[in-house]
Amino acid sequence: MKLAIISHTPHYKKNGRITGWGSTVREVNHLLKLFDEIYHIAPLHDGESPDSSLEYQSEKIKFISLKPYGGEKLYQKLSVVFTAPYNIKKISSVLKNLSREDWVQFRAPTAMGVYVLPFLKLKNRSRLWVKYAGNWKMENPPLSYRFQKWWLENNYQGSKVTINGYWKGQKEHILDFQNPCFDKVELDRAGKIGSEKDFKGKLTLCFAGSLTSNKGVDILLEALRMIEGKNEIAEMIFAGDGSERKKYEKSASEINLKISFTGFLGRSDLEKIYEKSHIIILPSESEGFPKVIAEAAAFGCVPLVSDVSSISQYFDGSKSFLLKKINAEEIRMKLDYALSERRKLKEMSLKCITDSGIFTYEHYLNSLKDKIIYADQ
Repeated sequence: MKLAIISHTPHYKKNGRITGWGSTVREVNHLLKLFDEIYHIAPLHDGESPDSSLEYQSEKIKFISLKPYGGEKLYQKLSVVFTAPYNIKKISSVLKNLSREDWVQFRAPTAMGVYVLPFLKLKNRSRLWVKYAGNWKMENPPLSYRFQKWWLENNYQGSKVTINGYWKGQKEHILDFQNPCFDKVELDRAGKIGSEKDFKGKLTLCFAGSLTSNKGVDILLEALRMIEGKNEIAEMIFAGDGSERKKYEKSASEINLKISFTGFLGRSDLEKIYEKSHIIILPSESEGFPKVIAEAAAFGCVPLVSDVSSISQYFDGSKSFLLKKINAEEIRMKLDYALSERRKLKEMSLKCITDSGIFTYEHYLNSLKDKIIYADQ
């Protein structure tokens, strides 16, 4: 049984080898436990491969390159139209080689979804599922995202759709799936480290993700400027990168606090950040479900995060500090409270470790088998 994945996951060439966004590549590697062969159809970008990218672990996973699209400028936005004929041709060439017993997964939302979803409808694939990794309840989404959600919600593609979280009135073909982050061995290792974490001394805080205003970096820095408990903090670590990094570094240098910027990190280096951190802060404006929350929580890092999308369904107030208002003052208040409640922090940390098991690849693959691949047998 084969699987063809159609996604917008960025890929690069490094020393003649194909690499892709690390978290997606790890997931695809594990999907090989259910399929004999996998084709990943995704954009191939020029430029240097980020440290967060990985190679596939098997020659049974074959990469088929699409033309990249998108960007901030108008001509870049229009590139989704200009690249469509070429990309449809490449996708079609792979689907022609699949039997009716093989599967197709489309990963949404992405700009090319406006033509890929109708194309898959025309292909009449009976063995199809859509993984919607974005915020299913996003307020004021881009027009292309709004179209894709409307299409999927009405099931015009005729398939199961996996999303983050469960919502009132959710239709039967839309399923709540947890985003997998680690295997059982990695989870056990993280749990042992996290359970021994000491919350009595100065605490280390971390942020993991793109350095952008949408991810809340601006307001997080402002909150750190205002915080009363600066002497309770050993270090604030920003693990990630972005075009505005220099601006953020300058702003951080004006705060009386040890703040470091690491750039994008590979998984092993990012885990070292989780190992020594006590709180992970993600004040994003919108999210699907960020894997970094579950990854950090497995190491006993207590999330201080925006109450958006499905985050509170997995990390409620018993094991996280939820930002009802996404602004600097709210972050400041929650952080000062967290720093003053060390016993509560330790209890929340242990609960995070215990409840992280639903984010394993083993749990994900079992859900795929039971609810999608073999659901009708």
